[in-house]
Amino acid sequence: MHIEINDNTTLQEIQQTFSDFYPWLRIGFYNKAHKKYEGSEITNLLGSGNSVGDVKRTHVSGLLEIRPSYKVEEVEREFQERFGLSVQVMMKEKGQWVQTTGTDILTLKDINQLSRNASDEYILSELEAEEEEEES
Repeated sequence: MHIEINDNTTLQEIQQTFSDFYPWLRIGFYNKAHKKYEGSEITNLLGSGNSVGDVKRTHVSGLLEIRPSYKVEEVEREFQERFGLSVQVMMKEKGQWVQTTGTDILTLKDINQLSRNASDEYILSELEAEEEEEES
């Protein structure tokens, strides 16, 4: 996957391109950088309607390549180092989007599959709970 990033690109466009390739993952943009295995504060979350030029300090345009074999930490670092964008990769867990802080060493392919499996299990457990309620 390649994402073209310039000052006119919206955060939403980047998020959509990323999610098209990794449907069980999401990226969030924050106004403060984080370290490996650290989370970002929800109060620092940026709105997806912002353009890249509105939120970054450096004004560098380029093409960002993201491969399934890249680790989460590598993707987050590339966004930060090349474009001055602080991102967190998130996965769905029990119906909620959570930051992948403890799994930064996993590849995007692995974390996408992990999130898919967790979502499938959550959906099945919800359906089973509904069936039990109907039987009562």
